[in-house]
Amino acid sequence: MKQDRPRLRAGEAILGIPRMSPMLASAAPSPFDGDDWLFELKWDGYRCLAYISPQGLYLDSRNGKPLLPKFPVLSSMAPALRSREVLLDGEIVAMKGGKVDFSYLRTCPDSVLFVAFDVLWLDGGSLLELPLHGRKDALSDCMSWGGSAILSQTVEAEGRALFSWAKEQDMEGVMAKRRDSLYFPGQRTTDWLKLKNLHEGTFWVVGYLPSPGRLLGSLVAAEKVSDGFRVVGRVSSGLNRDYEKLLLESLRPLDSAGPPAGVAALPSKAEVRQIRWVEPFYGVEVDFTEMTPDGRLRHPVLREVVTTHAG
Repeated sequence: MKQDRPRLRAGEAILGIPRMSPMLASAAPSPFDGDDWLFELKWDGYRCLAYISPQGLYLDSRNGKPLLPKFPVLSSMAPALRSREVLLDGEIVAMKGGKVDFSYLRTCPDSVLFVAFDVLWLDGGSLLELPLHGRKDALSDCMSWGGSAILSQTVEAEGRALFSWAKEQDMEGVMAKRRDSLYFPGQRTTDWLKLKNLHEGTFWVVGYLPSPGRLLGSLVAAEKVSDGFRVVGRVSSGLNRDYEKLLLESLRPLDSAGPPAGVAALPSKAEVRQIRWVEPFYGVEVDFTEMTPDGRLRHPVLREVVTTHAG
């Protein structure tokens, strides 16, 4: 897949290293094997570019926000490289009970690691034109890994086996990357593919949140519990115009401004005031990556509308 190399603005740099944006992956429909591919775990955390030089350390989020003030424990990465000048691509993750736990990032910022999976700049030179397998070799050799910075391990060719293992360990999924792929900052490419380990569930529509330019916007989903319903979040991904039209014509708005009887775990007060509450008649089948400790869906995607009464 041919792509244009984006140009960095003249003089734009962090700690003497040209500033870049992370390369992004496309979604793959199912796990696969391939001799031309490298596979590694998909780390469930904050995507981060780490700029390290004799001048110090700067951790840059995918959206260009500084992350070191949020995770000061990662400042120990800089001394490990000492006089080197390096730009690493990776993920900031939190571990709980030996497993990656996204919710732990917020509650225990001192229990985080930087997991490096690529190197884009090394000792004054760009590695963007180096194939991935060459960048992986340079990444492995650029420092002694351990402590607050570890190396993401790579498996050649056997993507299905790694995905099965990731699923057994309840990891987020697997990344598949062409072993000869170059690095295109800020671009989404089919040279990198993400295969997510998704959970499935059926939830009930108890309201919707209008959005400009959309018929509905997002659905307020709830799970059935013994004494009513408990809100688990909003679902907008996968809500196409056909589904929006069907639901808008069929949902039964409540006369009151408040939620249906027995609905608990409501969103924020400001959001509650904007929600159009409806009778919980329609169900939705949803894929999601996990249910958070406070009972909210992460990364929900609508699969299908189920026309079954919730009562």
